[in-house]
Amino acid sequence: MIGAIVLAGGRATRLGGASKGDVTVGADTMLTHVTNACQEVGVPRDNIVVVGHAQTDLKRTVEDPPHSGPAAGIGAGLAHVTGDRLFILSCDIPFIASGLPVLIDSFEGDGVCFGGVRTQYLAGLYSTSAVRARVAELQNEGGLVNLPVRAVLGALTVTVLGPNPAANDVDTWDEVECAREAAAPSD
Repeated sequence: MIGAIVLAGGRATRLGGASKGDVTVGADTMLTHVTNACQEVGVPRDNIVVVGHAQTDLKRTVEDPPHSGPAAGIGAGLAHVTGDRLFILSCDIPFIASGLPVLIDSFEGDGVCFGGVRTQYLAGLYSTSAVRARVAELQNEGGLVNLPVRAVLGALTVTVLGPNPAANDVDTWDEVECAREAAAPSD
């Protein structure tokens, strides 16, 4: 079984503090696009957890303290998912649906994620046991607060695939507008 942690707790400073997960692209919020994509590849609805404050009817938790970074978000989400593999995704990748089957088919070692200009760790599929072990190690070394995502996932044996447009994140209002145009029905 596959679970999913969707991080939706960032400060979104480039969006003026707007909740990224609640920003609409097409008919749905970016968060809904991501969680629906998980369900489309077989992740049970009750095995998806959203970490952050975006609106959702799925399980939700927050890192402690709130806004303490993606590593803390991953740690908070782990308590709410089961399965041998785990999608760890950001809420700002509304076109990830076409990329999730690629991640499933390419899975090996401790995990797989998309690459590009930088490694897209928050567009990946990971071994749940490897993530749990790394989080426990970091907690024993002083905790997860304010650690970057690479502190957790960058320490694993992860296959980094090439760039995939499905993993393009939406960080600015200009990128939101481009995503909305891409999602608009063609005439």
